[in-house]
Amino acid sequence: MIRLDGGFWLTMVFLGVALSFAHGLILLVTRYKRCASDEILVVYGRVDGGGSSRCIHGGGTMVWPLIQDYKILSLTPMTIDIPLTNALSKDAIQINIFSTFAVGISTEPSIMNNAAERLLHLDSSQIKQLASEIIFGQLRSTISSLTISQINSDRSQFLNLIYKNVGGELNQVGIKMINININEIIDDSGSDDRVTKDKLNHYLDLTQRARAKATPIHEEGTEQAKQLAVMMRMADDYSSDARHFMDKGDYVRAFGAINYAHAWIDAGVKLRLLDGHGDDVLFTLP
Repeated sequence: MIRLDGGFWLTMVFLGVALSFAHGLILLVTRYKRCASDEILVVYGRVDGGGSSRCIHGGGTMVWPLIQDYKILSLTPMTIDIPLTNALSKDAIQINIFSTFAVGISTEPSIMNNAAERLLHLDSSQIKQLASEIIFGQLRSTISSLTISQINSDRSQFLNLIYKNVGGELNQVGIKMINININEIIDDSGSDDRVTKDKLNHYLDLTQRARAKATPIHEEGTEQAKQLAVMMRMADDYSSDARHFMDKGDYVRAFGAINYAHAWIDAGVKLRLLDGHGDDVLFTLP
């Protein structure tokens, strides 16, 4: 029987400790992950606090095997050209705006967590495309809330609204606005074919005169009179809608509504339900 002396067991214990130390050192070296100051380290899986991920900016942390993994998000700013065309201002003037946005992933904790949840598995071109789509949509919406006069006369207010609306929506996906340059604004405020308040008032007055001048041909209670009553109710409703939209500054919808109103009256004359009294300016005569 082989007898093992105390020296052998001491050696084995020493080797065991050395192997454990080496294993721990290898684990530490291979699983300790760092990121540079222009990066965010996102650890996901089982993280402290029960969240879905944890973000570290410009530092490092242990990423435990099997239960955790990690990805790096770059903080490098992205420059996006936004050639927005055919946008409509509040007073229905068409505007083309050519601008350049500088955006990047935010390091503000709440916004940075949004980036971890929504951008983690997107590459830089996909992130840029997402930001571009958000900017286009929110810029168009911002323009529709202002008149052309407000956009041209108070450029600082316009830029503040862009930062608020566009920046707020970008924050929802973890991106922040760094800078915006408005390169050029082109509008058709000098065009003769735009819808203006003066034009609307002209057509509202025209329709009101037509409504007052046209008189029913058939006696009340007849089938024709009943049909005419429906048509005139539609004309009055559309006239009311036109004034409502004009008061709200929605000139395009107001213009459409007043045209519908006049069309119902005109149809009554054409169908010989109304007498237009020979007025070929207000009506299309039969």
